[in-house]
Amino acid sequence: MLEESVSPKKSTILQQQFNRVGQVNQSSVALPGVIRSGSIGTESLSMGTMPSAQQQITMGQMHRGHMPPLSSAQQALMGTINTSMQAVQKAQIDLGEVDNLPPLGQDMASKVWIQNKMDESKHEIHSQVDAITAGTASVVNLTAGDPTDTDYTAVGCAITTISSNLTEMSKGVKLLAALMEDDVGGGNDLMKAARTLAGAVSDLLKAVEPTSGEPRQTVLTAAGSIGQASGDLLRQIGENETDERFQDVLMNLAKAVANAAAMLVLKAKNVAQVAEDTVLQNRVIAAATQCALSTSQLVACAKVVSPTISSPVCQEQLIEAGKLVDRSVESCVQACLSATEDGELLKQVSAAASVVSQALADLLQHVRQYTARGEPIGRYDQATDTIMNVTESIFSSMGDAGEMVRQARVLAQATSDLVNAMRSDAEVEVDVDNSKKLLAAAKLLADATARMVEAAK
Repeated sequence: MLEESVSPKKSTILQQQFNRVGQVNQSSVALPGVIRSGSIGTESLSMGTMPSAQQQITMGQMHRGHMPPLSSAQQALMGTINTSMQAVQKAQIDLGEVDNLPPLGQDMASKVWIQNKMDESKHEIHSQVDAITAGTASVVNLTAGDPTDTDYTAVGCAITTISSNLTEMSKGVKLLAALMEDDVGGGNDLMKAARTLAGAVSDLLKAVEPTSGEPRQTVLTAAGSIGQASGDLLRQIGENETDERFQDVLMNLAKAVANAAAMLVLKAKNVAQVAEDTVLQNRVIAAATQCALSTSQLVACAKVVSPTISSPVCQEQLIEAGKLVDRSVESCVQACLSATEDGELLKQVSAAASVVSQALADLLQHVRQYTARGEPIGRYDQATDTIMNVTESIFSSMGDAGEMVRQARVLAQATSDLVNAMRSDAEVEVDVDNSKKLLAAAKLLADATARMVEAAK
């Protein structure tokens, strides 16, 4: 703090010092002048001109303070990502060592309890991995378009799903690793696979931050890593139900769509070269670019859900990625039709688009064939459909407290019916393993529904 008097001869200053404790000193900062003779005698005076200004260019990453302000939805997403990142980091730390269990005994009852607990843990981990891969695929699909059109609330919900399931999965993995016979390092391998999955999720969260500035390919690469890590984890617990040949065919069909789209992009560029209107030319280029990007997303989505394709939610996300490709192909064709009247070029574009559509149809048919082989038991259908529909209604009615509570009650009743049906089947099931799986699934469903109802309240 500086106080200056009106007198031109004297000014005072108050200065705070942090290196010692004492009273504030007040004194004059004006000192009498001292005139001394020069030590080297008279000096010459040089005259000249200043050098011209030099231009300096600094290159690097733009500071966040210079970026456009975030919208309220983007700010909310940043908060969700930060919270989720903390949960992921905690899970990574927790996965550093297995649970310490007391001596469990070697009698038959103890062995049966251990086996039942391992089966239950495996089933829960599998369900949680399903949710992680489905949430990852959802993030890929939701962030596919223009940032101004992105549903950041939905992205935040998907990210929360990923982090919460990762947290629960880490607990189950620690317990399962402790229960596993570690003769050949099975428990350690399981923990390592879980840490790899957690690291891949962390990379995805960093890539989708609104302020990250990462290219789209970084998001797709991180998503593909989650798919690979999920498959490795499921193999470690022996829950990789999907036929490897089916997965190979799935990926080959997805790549076939991408290859066909690359040919369509090439034909579209030929149209852009002959387009006389610059606006229409740019529209063709933008549509072709989006077409190529959507097929890259389809391949990434296939990588993510391939290990968990038995999950209906994962199948739904892959189908949604296919719809995005279909729409981008249609937009590309329409842009070409508007840009030129060259019949030969438009014929080539149409033929290339037909190849993409056929490749996409082959991919979706392959997924439907797997779905047909794993249809749910008929008497479960109604309760399952009710649960799926009501869950969607709860999300869509956020903000309407009365409607959310009403839908939560319907959900609780439908879940109760499904859980009772599963328990009844478990009691009469001849195969002990199937009975255990039904009971574990019923418990998992009941617990998850209770948490959702509580959250809705």
